[in-house]
Formats: sequence, structure tokens, C-alpha cells
Amino acid sequence: MGRATATAAVGNAIFGDGPGARLALVSRPGSLGPPDLPRGLVLKIGIIFDGFESSAEMLATARATEAAGADSLWFAQHMGYRDALVWSGAAAAITSRATLVPLAISPYLVPPLPLAMHVATTAELAGGRTAISIGVGNLLNLAESGVTADKPIAVMREYTSMLRALFAGESVEQDGKLHRLARAHMNFRAPGDIPIYIASTGPQMLKLSGEIADGIVLSAGLTLVSCKTCLDHAEAGLRAKQRDPATFRRAGLIYVGVSEDPAEARAMVRRKLAFLFRNSAQAANVASAGLDIDHEAIIEAMKTNDLDLATSLVPDAAATAFAVAGTPSQVRDQLEAYLNIGMDEPLLGMMGKPELCLEIVRALSI
Repeated sequence: MGRATATAAVGNAIFGDGPGARLALVSRPGSLGPPDLPRGLVLKIGIIFDGFESSAEMLATARATEAAGADSLWFAQHMGYRDALVWSGAAAAITSRATLVPLAISPYLVPPLPLAMHVATTAELAGGRTAISIGVGNLLNLAESGVTADKPIAVMREYTSMLRALFAGESVEQDGKLHRLARAHMNFRAPGDIPIYIASTGPQMLKLSGEIADGIVLSAGLTLVSCKTCLDHAEAGLRAKQRDPATFRRAGLIYVGVSEDPAEARAMVRRKLAFLFRNSAQAANVASAGLDIDHEAIIEAMKTNDLDLATSLVPDAAATAFAVAGTPSQVRDQLEAYLNIGMDEPLLGMMGKPELCLEIVRALSI
């Protein structure tokens, strides 16, 4: 059986400190061990790298967390930070078991053939241990590069089709909304299949994911209500195409603050949430928590990069409404709520002392 998923930087005191079957889980009293899962369910454990730490810290974390039991290492493509595709290739050289996944690569920034080359090369280096997550990308970041995300549903449908054909060794001739391939092809084949995840929280894109992708990846900082709504949209896509729900992965990023002092754990998470809430697109999600949060004031504070002020506007209760925070045993209990709504591949963005973060990974490993 597999495991569950996490974010990290073992070289620092803080992990990640930079800017369908339903589960019926049963707690084990007095234990931090893995949850009891229904027969046949595979719960995977991975580590999210956000690109904020140094490459040396990433490599150290990759080694340590794979040794602790993580099944997968995910590398987020945040504009202006370390490159996800380069990092996944680097990780291939120092790992032996974990699946390597560049996260949320945008079709508006990377054409299909170069992306297929990157991923297939990493798969070759890693003995087939790779997958790819694609997504439209942050609209604010795209605008900084002079890019407008026109016709995103059509573009993502075509991008997925092109990548699958290239991975399969086909000669691709397709005149798409964004990319035009004129008999583009790969001159080598990657070992094994390469799963394609779509990263999104938009209803139409989530439905598309259920129709054509191997899995979804939900953004960090979502309430349980928002997560469940997103999963329902993907399920609608699965039903529309009469696909087997058991073949579809439901992944989601979850911020996790862990400390023997619960207040310290919540404080770490609140700072992450303040950075996340800088985007006005978070309005519906923020409202879904039912907390007194001045979202507009957070946005204004972040326009001047005043993260301290923005953090002060995030109430303490938000840490466990939009994320997971507390002692190791509290973290385990809170994670079960995400699993119980149908998320079977939680990706944990962990913050705290390295030994406590690694304890969580070990405990969830099966």
C-alpha cells in the first residue's frame, strides 16, 4: 500500500517557510500511526517544494523525506523562483524510489514538445518515476511576463492531448488555440506511463480534469467546504465520460504547521495564509470559512509587501479552517477530515522543526 503527501526544507528549522471512493477513517487511540483505510485504497505521501529554499536545501530534504517514507516529491513552478523542471531532474540523481512531479507547468509559458522532452528525460534518469502536473498558472504572474490566458479550457484540453500523444511516441499534427504542432515528435520513449494531473480550482477546469486527466491537484489554503466543492466538479467530469473513479487521483495541497506548542504552529500557518490571500480570486474560499476576515485589507497590505500587517489580519481560527496546525497528534487528526471528503493524495506543505515534520511523514507511511 502507498502513503500520503508534504512541503519542506530540512536544511532550515522551518519546512516550507518561504513566500471516487469516500474514506471512512478510524483513529488509533494513543497512536500517531497511519489511519486505518478501507481495503484496496492507496493513500500516497509526497513532499511539496515551493522553490523558495535553496537547491542544496531541496536536495537535502528530498533525501531525508524519501528515507522517511514519502512516495512522491512535487516541485511547484512559482514564477521568479527555482525552476520545477530543473529541480525534478536534479532530484532524480539523489533519490531511488519517490515519484518526481513538476507542479502546475503552464501551457502559456512552456510549449508541449519542450515540456515532453523535459519530463521524458527525467523519467529516463529516474527509471520511470515521474508524472506531470499542468495548470493555467497565476494570472498575476502571467501578466508580469506579458501573457494573457485566453481560452483556458480549450488550451488545456489541447495541451493534455498533445502531451499524451508525444509521450506515446506519435508524430503530432495539431493546429490548436495556442500551440501548433506540425508533425512534432519525440525521438526517444520514456520508460513507463507518465500520468498527467491538472491543477485548478475552477469549476469548468475541474470538470475537464475529470474528463481527460489522470488526476487533479487542488490549491493550498482551501476550506473543507471548498475542497469538497472542487472534488464534486471533478466527479461530474468522470460521470460525463463514464470513467472509472478508481483510476483517478484526487490530490490537494494542504499547509501543515506542526509544533509541540499549538499556538506556534498556528502562527506559522497564518503567515502562509496571509501570502496566499493576496489574490482576490480567493474571495469565495475565504468567505466559505464563515470567519471575520477583512480580505480586502489583506490584499491592500500585500500590495506593499507588508506581510507582517497581512498576517495580523488573519485570525487564529483560520489556521485550522484553511489548513492543519497543532501538535503531531492534532495534525494527524485534522488530516483525516480532508481524507474523509474524498481527497486520496494529500500534498502537505509542512512547517516546523525538521524532526517533527519527518515524524509526521514516518507516521503516515504504510
